[in-house]
Amino acid sequence: MADSVTNAALRPELWRKALFADVRDNLYMNRFIGTTEQSMIQELEDLKKEAGSNISFGLGMKLSGAGKEGDDPLEGSEEATVDYDEDLAINQLRHAVKLTGKMDEKKSAYNMRTKAKNRLSDWFAERVEQEIFDKLCGKTSSTFANTPTIAAATRLVYAGGESAIGNLTSAMKMDTKVLDAAVQIAKMASPKIRPIRVGGKEYYIAFLHPYDVTNLKQDPVYNQAVREAGVRGDDNPIFSGAIANYNQIIIHEHEYVYRANDGSSSYVSRNILCGQQAGVIAWGAPVNWTEKSFDYGNQWGIACGAIFGVIKPLFNAVDYGVVTMYCASAAASTA
Repeated sequence: MADSVTNAALRPELWRKALFADVRDNLYMNRFIGTTEQSMIQELEDLKKEAGSNISFGLGMKLSGAGKEGDDPLEGSEEATVDYDEDLAINQLRHAVKLTGKMDEKKSAYNMRTKAKNRLSDWFAERVEQEIFDKLCGKTSSTFANTPTIAAATRLVYAGGESAIGNLTSAMKMDTKVLDAAVQIAKMASPKIRPIRVGGKEYYIAFLHPYDVTNLKQDPVYNQAVREAGVRGDDNPIFSGAIANYNQIIIHEHEYVYRANDGSSSYVSRNILCGQQAGVIAWGAPVNWTEKSFDYGNQWGIACGAIFGVIKPLFNAVDYGVVTMYCASAAASTA
């Protein structure tokens, strides 16, 4: 009787799919990624099918016409949709693990693959997540595929009413004044930063560094607002993991929010308020999976990689869907 075994040629494909599924599941940002312009992070897959190292996509403008009333003729008064182009570059990113050898492993090939997949999926998810936050926060030293820009003055809020990073002192922390100013900028921007629509309501999504979340929780205005109208169990994914709903803002906490020592003797966080198309991620090739033997089959190595890129779209040289909130940011003190 012959045993049934998997086709060897299919095994890399099966493990590639498993790896990519794990990577997506491990992304905190996965709940904000979608394929439409209404998503906070728009995902593009065009280059999986076509050759190229760059992809252009449209930034959708809201319709501005007043429409027609009653039986007034509509034909001939249609409004043209307006989109502006943005360009996104992609690049290849790879990593690998190498096992010690058969005597050390004493495990089956399946366990070897599982061990490698788990470690590579954790690494890849963290790397993609870091890319997204670096781009959205404007970390200019994060140059993989695309180099982000620092927020323009019209999309920027400084804590303490300041107007420059170097003026921020340790007392100028995240509070409701910063959040209120960021929402006001988003609403009054031209073009307006479009909020995320959920169940007929509109929300912005804020990501704060853990140190800034602690500072916000010490603001009595914030505490009063949360007591009166906190997150109340909405089942939409954007509410999952949120710490609060304040002034039309769903607030999330994440340690990858960029933080640097460039204030007035203080660290400063680039917390972000996001609307639709705050960021775009493009895949040029799916995650691949490669196994290679060393030392006459005694050692095995597993490599993974993907071709992708992340960008924070700009419109007229300003951030299209992000307001950056600069706040002094330090670890909590018990003094």
